[in-house]
Amino acid sequence: MTIVHRVKAIGFTVSALMLTLSLIALTIGVLGYALSADPYTASTGVRMVVVSSLATITSLLVLLVCRGFIVTELLDAYIVVSIFWLLAPLFSTTIYLYTTDLTPLDAFFESLSGFSGTGLSVISIPESYPPIVLMWRAVTQWVGELGIVVVSGALFPFLHRAIRSIYVAERGVRLVPSVVETARRLSLIYLVYTVIGTVLLIAVGLDPFNSLAHSMTAIATGGMSTRSESLGYWFRGSNYALLVAASVPMVLGALNFSDLYNLTVGRLKDFARSVEVRGFLAVLVALSVLLAVTSLVYGFVDKLPVWLFHLVSALTTTGFSVTPLGEDPDIVKVITVVAMVVGGATFSTAGGIKMRRVAIALKSIVWEMVEPSLPRAVVLVKKVGGDVVRDDEVRSALTYVFLYLTTLTAASVALHIALVGSGLAGFSYLDSLYETASALSCVGLSVGITATAPPSAKAILMVCMYLGRIEFLPLYAAVGAYYLKRLTF
Repeated sequence: MTIVHRVKAIGFTVSALMLTLSLIALTIGVLGYALSADPYTASTGVRMVVVSSLATITSLLVLLVCRGFIVTELLDAYIVVSIFWLLAPLFSTTIYLYTTDLTPLDAFFESLSGFSGTGLSVISIPESYPPIVLMWRAVTQWVGELGIVVVSGALFPFLHRAIRSIYVAERGVRLVPSVVETARRLSLIYLVYTVIGTVLLIAVGLDPFNSLAHSMTAIATGGMSTRSESLGYWFRGSNYALLVAASVPMVLGALNFSDLYNLTVGRLKDFARSVEVRGFLAVLVALSVLLAVTSLVYGFVDKLPVWLFHLVSALTTTGFSVTPLGEDPDIVKVITVVAMVVGGATFSTAGGIKMRRVAIALKSIVWEMVEPSLPRAVVLVKKVGGDVVRDDEVRSALTYVFLYLTTLTAASVALHIALVGSGLAGFSYLDSLYETASALSCVGLSVGITATAPPSAKAILMVCMYLGRIEFLPLYAAVGAYYLKRLTF
């Protein structure tokens, strides 16, 4: 395939994904205008319609120009994903610029945080904005974490040829052999559990709009809230039923979609046997015990329920909070950072290193220690949770762990230097590590840095959110393109 053909194939696929996103925004704008109760909300809906209409027309034009060209190479699929996850936040940035008072930098930060499912926010008083803006924030997380390629496949099955390789690059695992049928089943599961989360939140005191918005960001493990106090607005220090209700969609969103599918269709034995389900529970229990001991040592037993909720929020990489996090003891922050770094399951909406990679990395240490002692004729069969693990899977997991930890270290140091250089010396390095882990794992928990961060600090956090969401795909694409060029020229 020539360079021109590859560029057109990439252009066709990117425009197809952008068409899906712009039509979703157009629908929200129309509904916002039609259901508006005041002129301000109505005008916001009109502005959203204008922006999304222009994006729709542009996407259609590119589709027509590049029609007939399909991405077939995995490297080109990586490039498509990398480009889209910059264009989508730019599109949302335009919406925010025409509907809010955010600066261009803050609008892009909010957009990238939304689509990446991070939830770190520069909007200090979200309740001051019209409901249509708050719903768009929730939709960016809901769509962004399910994956626009999945949404496109479910809404527009005729795009299956265009998105097949993109699905492999972004999601990889399928529930069934067909990409379109997998997209439909994923979307249905996602929608059902969003409804369940909405009902649970209504039952514990939230109104329907806020219940829907929070359920969408909970199942997406995104965590953006419609209130400046996050769920703390409804918790008020004693609504413990809210903590339980919110935890349900958060945990479901952090589980592998294959495991969710088994749970949904009643394959409970397969669900219980999953290494990621058991790993998630094991990590949750271990860190919960550490928090319980900490609460006893520090004499803060009354804070344990809140700490446990924040632990679930961190491990699922959701980012909901009910009390200020900057006031927690350092040991609690360390435990929370560990939870954020580990994250949820692969093939889920969660971020972090993820359970399967952690399991492979830990077991690879054992395998390396055992292999020198084995007779030459004996072949060590490497298994994780009963599944045979190939050597390329081990290399992939270890490479990702290395990239993650290296990026976390470098970015946290850079963030701390940026804060100190800007005169914000009130935050410790642990605070910088906390905020960086939150961004890189796409969590959204904050000790207060994001709200006061200078532009340089926001840039560092945005790079982390971008790399964390698409799991270093730009780096893979760049290195792959470099070696491909060396081989062909």
